[in-house]
Amino acid sequence: MFRPVVILGSLVLLGASLHQADAQAKGGITFKPIADAYVTSAAPSSNFGRAKVLRARTSPVTRSYVRFGVAGLDAPVSSAIVRLFARTTSAVTVRAAGSSWSERRITFANAPRPGSVVGRSHVRRGRWLSIDVTRLVKGNGPVNLVITGTGKLASREARSSQPQLIVQATAPTLIAAGDIAYCGTPWDEATAALVKNMPGTVAALGDLAYESGSAAEFAACYQPTWGAFKARTRPAPGNHEYEADPTAAGYFGYWGARAGSPTQGWYSYELGGWHLISLNSNCRYIGGCFAGSPQETWLRADLSAHKTKCTLAYWHHPRFSGGQVTSEIDMQPFWQDLYDANADLVLTGHAHNYQRFAPQTAAGVADPARGIREFVVGTGGNPSLHPVAAIANTEVMNNTTWGVLQLALRNSGYDWHFVPVAGQSFTDSGSQACH
Repeated sequence: MFRPVVILGSLVLLGASLHQADAQAKGGITFKPIADAYVTSAAPSSNFGRAKVLRARTSPVTRSYVRFGVAGLDAPVSSAIVRLFARTTSAVTVRAAGSSWSERRITFANAPRPGSVVGRSHVRRGRWLSIDVTRLVKGNGPVNLVITGTGKLASREARSSQPQLIVQATAPTLIAAGDIAYCGTPWDEATAALVKNMPGTVAALGDLAYESGSAAEFAACYQPTWGAFKARTRPAPGNHEYEADPTAAGYFGYWGARAGSPTQGWYSYELGGWHLISLNSNCRYIGGCFAGSPQETWLRADLSAHKTKCTLAYWHHPRFSGGQVTSEIDMQPFWQDLYDANADLVLTGHAHNYQRFAPQTAAGVADPARGIREFVVGTGGNPSLHPVAAIANTEVMNNTTWGVLQLALRNSGYDWHFVPVAGQSFTDSGSQACH
């Protein structure tokens, strides 16, 4: 039965951080040099930091140094290209350079020795040359290059034809949904059609192959749809995976090592600058979820060993949920551990609807400064959507729409976007900084 859409409050508008991330990923950010100069063995004590050209020669030995100041990146670097304008026909090699030089003091006598070769290019006079220097650009900070070979190039004093460093930084994408594959119904096919066009890692939030997560159901129901993304999926088990088999053999057999140990079902991994943790909320099959249980002990140790700025955890049963599927108090110890470690996000399923909560403590107290935000995304394909009702800290809820949650995991925060299946219109989006 279809239920009405319910939205509390207003959607958070995408902030400047998302627009900055788009620029970094699509067109890149162009940096101008903050220092450059050439040096020559013909005048070993002379400084040429004011010159309008950069020179490279083999005899007398002449080379040029260029420094860029990379700043404002909020995602891992995916590519970096240096562009140089040729004043003469030039054949140059770009090498790594040390940082112990200044534009107005560098001379041949005190210049850092050229490092390893990064790239080469040959171009005629009056044209730009481009060299890939991605391996030298790790993020924000200075980038020092030395140019050897032959030719004359425009320096930073040349204004419009000065050197450029174009950096693309791409935030990793996480695509999440649970309660997915139900043979004979169209909604898992519809959500799979969304994921097909979304590059990124897939977090499958449990109840992946109905009704019992058997090997046959994974083969017949999950594999033809979401199975196309198996190689980029990091799953978590749901209750249906255990209902017919207390060892969840169908689930662990399908996923193999990707799902963690078959006696545990929890693991962690890195995605860009984020630490991600997949947990098993089927507590009675794995020795409990109480404080001091095997999984909770592992979780505390894992969080202690991975003190990243941004942390996300996901599992099947929601700590907070309103309506037909209610909050699972068993998950409170996990939430407390995550809260103590300044984690940022929890993703869950089990309730066949979409819910977004304001950041809160393990006890459900609103805490905008340190609280963890939970998304319930049980909209992956099960044909029965559950009634939903507002509880404390509910921000948005919907139970008429199938779809997936798309997260851009920036270095300093995240952007979310609930994407509905074709023919449906509900959506939800926003941005949040990490703690």
